[in-house]
Amino acid sequence: MKENFDISVQRFNEFADEFNERFKNIDSYQVHLDLFVSLAPEPVSSILELGCGPGNITGFLHGHFPDAQITAIDLAPRMIEIARRSLPSVDFRVMDVRKIRALKRQFDLVMCSFCLPFLSAEDTQKLIVDCAAQISPGGLIYISTMEGDSDNAGFEPTSFSGDSEVFFNYHLKASLEELLREAGIEIEHSVRQDYQAPDGRISTDLILIGRKRRG
Repeated sequence: MKENFDISVQRFNEFADEFNERFKNIDSYQVHLDLFVSLAPEPVSSILELGCGPGNITGFLHGHFPDAQITAIDLAPRMIEIARRSLPSVDFRVMDVRKIRALKRQFDLVMCSFCLPFLSAEDTQKLIVDCAAQISPGGLIYISTMEGDSDNAGFEPTSFSGDSEVFFNYHLKASLEELLREAGIEIEHSVRQDYQAPDGRISTDLILIGRKRRG
């Protein structure tokens, strides 16, 4: 029997083109992304993006830091194919975000945009610890996710996958902030905002920006 995570990856791979079209516009998060790049240490020479999808935010990062080496990973091969076509200079890899320690290096910036909704609480805790190890001292991490009680986790319809549902996990702001601080990351930006799906459903997005402590 496939795990919920594997089913979600399968859905993203199957509906990669539809996802790309649906989420090509990142205006809803522009103010937070702009703040993230404005807080970045100088110079930015390396960036790691987790769950990069078809490269929509990758393009934003590349535009702001054209000389930085960007490593962007996703487990859905079709997502990576789409991303490589639009940004051939980026190092896109089919890779599990739960195995980033294998990269064996640090990055100035880590982007984790809506990756956590597809990770369990246990995997999320591990990912934050792993991210902290991969961030250079003084470097930044950006996290966006769907806020809510973990009891609300389950399969839900999406705006891109037709009748095929995707399993969503929910995480609480206080819990994530505590995990970040325990991992040596200080919160510099924390905000909630509503997200309205095409069918009218409203969920709460959570955006966090943190900086790894020096020393």
